[in-house]
Amino acid sequence: MIIAIAKYFGWPLDQLDVVTAFLYGIMKELVFCIVPEGVELDGNFDCLELVKAIYGLKQASRVWNETFDEFVCSIGFQVSAFDPCLYVKIVDGHCVLVLVYVDDVLITGSSPELIARTKTDLKTRFEMTDSGKCAFTAV
Repeated sequence: MIIAIAKYFGWPLDQLDVVTAFLYGIMKELVFCIVPEGVELDGNFDCLELVKAIYGLKQASRVWNETFDEFVCSIGFQVSAFDPCLYVKIVDGHCVLVLVYVDDVLITGSSPELIARTKTDLKTRFEMTDSGKCAFTAV
């Protein structure tokens, strides 16, 4: 949907990737794991409490999504009624859209300054690689 909107209005479309996205999520429930073979720790531990959501953990995707959602909403975005992964922000008559798919983020909008500010806000919270403008022709 975001690609079609960007194409229709002639808006730029930027792509970012969150580096080790799942590690930003802090577990809100108790999850323990057995100490892997070959790992030596100070003390005699049979298991460890996971503090951060890690790849492969069934809760990891949800915890990461909650973390991203909380931050994006804290900087003034609202979740779209049509897609829970699409966020919308209106400032002085200009619109910016953010779409998250796992650890990939697309940003488009009517104001290049608002897009740049959004990217800066995201990069201050999450380590991200910025792929810049997306080039697409088939929509």
